[in-house]
Amino acid sequence: MQLLKKVNDQISLQILCDLLESGGIGYRVEGVGMNSLLPLPGLIEARVLVGEQDMDVALALLADIESGGEGDDV
Repeated sequence: MQLLKKVNDQISLQILCDLLESGGIGYRVEGVGMNSLLPLPGLIEARVLVGEQDMDVALALLADIESGGEGDDV
């Protein structure tokens, strides 16, 4: 698995995980347990990893959500 994004707050992490799930992309989150022990934004980052075969799709979904979904025709 490869690093997709580092996230330092629970809301952004949940949005990203929901996005990946809706796109049918398998992922793993590392470091999230440390955030619950010491919830200081920016101090401890959760790392979201995806498989190499899904990286291009995951990056496209991430870019779309970060741009405000302008590429979405729905």
